[in-house]
Amino acid sequence: MNYLRDYRVKKLMTQKELAKASGVSQVTISFIENQLSEPMELTKQKLARALKIAPEKLFPPKNRRREHIQI
Repeated sequence: MNYLRDYRVKKLMTQKELAKASGVSQVTISFIENQLSEPMELTKQKLARALKIAPEKLFPPKNRRREHIQI
């Protein structure tokens, strides 16, 4: 899960405007927003910088907890 669309809309930016500000293609932004693609770390940083937000808020770490199976 990511909050890219939420923060982009909050900043009143279109995908095209975010693409220009971040250097990330509009197609890539669309794929990330629709969860069709997981962004690379550099892409996360570029998008976060363009939106003036910490990358961790935009892309929270995934819960790495493992479920314990009882037998």
